[in-house]
Amino acid sequence: MRKALFTYTNKLYSLERIKEINSFIDQNLHTSKDYPAAKTTKTSEVKFIHFGKLNRYLIPFTQFCLSSNKVNFGFDLHPLTSDEILNYNIYKKNTEYDWHIDAELEKPLFDIKLTCLLNCSDGPYEGGDLCLFSGKERPCKEFNEPGSIVVFPSFINHRVTKVKSGERKTLAIWWSGPKFR
Repeated sequence: MRKALFTYTNKLYSLERIKEINSFIDQNLHTSKDYPAAKTTKTSEVKFIHFGKLNRYLIPFTQFCLSSNKVNFGFDLHPLTSDEILNYNIYKKNTEYDWHIDAELEKPLFDIKLTCLLNCSDGPYEGGDLCLFSGKERPCKEFNEPGSIVVFPSFINHRVTKVKSGERKTLAIWWSGPKFR
């Protein structure tokens, strides 16, 4: 049986709820530094928020991630802690994130297992497609609707194509677990 490349759900959050989440994030930002993947182009703006501050908004998101893992991936995952830092990515016209994987190669005790993304866009945008690569490029059009979620193993090569117009916003949880063996 072949496992899924990714799982998704459309519009788990309403546009009104997404706007609430965006407003809350803007009011509760955390200062941190972005560490994009090495040897790739990333031109999006990145802001940060602690998971604990945003947790009450994220229960449907995290439950979907855990269910997806249980049914499709079967990874051992660490619980998310309040001090976990989440990335809030803002892609404006002509910004992108080229091919990369989400990995922490220098962490001896854990690996990032899942990339979990919530589409927080509160207006229309063109371009900015999430594309996964597994033998061939697979655009993930299912993720383009605000309030939608996509979950995939962090070792899958992926990118965000250049935004042509509008603004694309996403919230990222990189869910870790014990080292792969």
